[in-house]
Amino acid sequence: MKIFYTVTSPIARKCRIISRELGLMDQMEEVITTTRSEDALIMDHNPNGMVPTLETNEGFKIVESMAICNYLEKQSTSKEFIPQDEKSYWQIYALDTIASQTLESIVSRAREKLYKPAEFHFPAGIKHEQRRSTRTFDLLEKQSNAFSNTFNKLHVTIGLACLVLDNVFPDEKWKENRKNLVEIYENFKERESFLDTVNKTS
Repeated sequence: MKIFYTVTSPIARKCRIISRELGLMDQMEEVITTTRSEDALIMDHNPNGMVPTLETNEGFKIVESMAICNYLEKQSTSKEFIPQDEKSYWQIYALDTIASQTLESIVSRAREKLYKPAEFHFPAGIKHEQRRSTRTFDLLEKQSNAFSNTFNKLHVTIGLACLVLDNVFPDEKWKENRKNLVEIYENFKERESFLDTVNKTS
């Protein structure tokens, strides 16, 4: 398998972290690309020019992060990372779909802040996305007793969302009254899979 990524993409990093947690790195080649030019390497593998993109051993190209993570789970025999009880599996899956949408929202908002001139920012839209994050974090904190003592893809999504908020929006008070999410975030940053993907360029 090959995964194409950029070093700045938290969403691609999610797939790379999950590959490590699933014990698949002996089967995975990681390929760095860019995405903002017509001659970028990714254009030969994904006509949308977006990361992450996974090339399977069969030559299929999977280009959406949640689909990639689902495919990776199917390739793994891990019983620690993947919930084995069917009800728990679908509970985590459901919460991860919500958290993943929020991660995408936070990443989009971060990209706008970092790369768009301030005069092109849309304050009402920013407020709308902030409220989206608040609602999701409230939900996850409320339900965190169901998953706080395990580690799975939901924790990766939560951890990366918190990381982007910490790095790009340090003034947003997302940690207030979110004791369990903060603990998940801090533990996430100590995992080998997280440390191995910090600005990895080779």
